[in-house]
Amino acid sequence: MNFIPNFPENLCGILKDLVGEKVIIILESGDKELVKVVAVKGNILIAITMADRKFKFVDCDCICAVIADCLDVIADRFLTSL
Repeated sequence: MNFIPNFPENLCGILKDLVGEKVIIILESGDKELVKVVAVKGNILIAITMADRKFKFVDCDCICAVIADCLDVIADRFLTSL
């Protein structure tokens, strides 16, 4: 059941809403990385790594978690519809 109207149902959907923001992605391998979300196309995250400023293309199925640095980002994107 979706308690928050228009809330994305998967991590790709959440990442689409965070385009332009810096987030930490945690991969199935346990690696975590600070990236800036550039786009999400289909099931692929396109991001720029903050450590070495390279593009990274990640299958969303390989991402276990997304951590946003600021609660304001979450509030602006997801809680405005409440």
